[in-house]
Amino acid sequence: MERGGRYRAHDLGEPTSDLEKYAREVMDAMIREGIPPTPSNFDAYFDKLLDNKPAPFRKRILKLLELEDGGDDNHQGVLEQHLKEAFANIKKFLQHINLLYKNLRHLETLIEKRAYEADAIADKSAMNTLLDTMKKDIQTMTKIIKKDANELKETYATTSELVQEVQEHAIHDERYGVFKKNYLLRKMEQEERLIKEFHHDSTLMLVRASEDVISRLKSPKIQHLVLRTVARLLLKTSRRSDIVAHYEGSIFAILMRHTSLENAQQASDRLKDLVGNTNFFVGDEEIMLDVNIGIARIDLDRSIEQTIVCALEALDIAKKTDEPCGICPQDVEI
Repeated sequence: MERGGRYRAHDLGEPTSDLEKYAREVMDAMIREGIPPTPSNFDAYFDKLLDNKPAPFRKRILKLLELEDGGDDNHQGVLEQHLKEAFANIKKFLQHINLLYKNLRHLETLIEKRAYEADAIADKSAMNTLLDTMKKDIQTMTKIIKKDANELKETYATTSELVQEVQEHAIHDERYGVFKKNYLLRKMEQEERLIKEFHHDSTLMLVRASEDVISRLKSPKIQHLVLRTVARLLLKTSRRSDIVAHYEGSIFAILMRHTSLENAQQASDRLKDLVGNTNFFVGDEEIMLDVNIGIARIDLDRSIEQTIVCALEALDIAKKTDEPCGICPQDVEI
């Protein structure tokens, strides 16, 4: 032990397992490149360096990481609370409907009873008395039914608001098995703050299913299956720290943390190769899957909306030039 209570590295013992050795390698690389070793940065660098490792090693490490739970407990708790309240209101909703039905049946029985009594009355004065009684009965039942209807309306409104909140808080797009656009935008805002603090590179990649391929598919169901296939390929080629989301229409997005334009281009090459080897049949016709890819830097000198517009422009460039990917013109200049 050195003076001041500090330990030399060998005093702590050398790593023995593959995971321990790799974790030290990641930490050394971060320190060497001046990247603050925060948990978030370590996670991103852990994935980044893993890309350059041999396939057997990557498979071994990823298998160990599968044991981890990557869920957001706080977010899940909020959703579960909203759902619990919504289901409780639905129960009340059904109870009010049942009560309303019973009261309407009671009113129907009451009217039938008074009508039967009216048939047996010959005296006009007695008839008027019966009509007055019937009117009061109907007024009483009307008040009860209106009260039930108002409570039903309030319960329905509250339930609708809760369901809407659940939809707004939901981060996963069940149609494609990736994140939603709102979650992507939140993560881009968070990444801008991290870049401002730690000065690293991150990139936005947009991937659009080929319009030529989609236009050949007349069935909406087949189009959906193709887009879902694209989403699965993106998940397959992305790193754990990447955010894969559905942007809109046939466009998906990947927020690639700690990734330069050069590394993003390399990732687009791998994605293009994977997509190029994917085909499917519509009837007797074989269709080869294809995508356009556009990339843009997460630049603090422009807004998130401007970065997305830039990446969309890069998508069009890729389509026109038939290149593996297009690069935001502003970033090419840099």
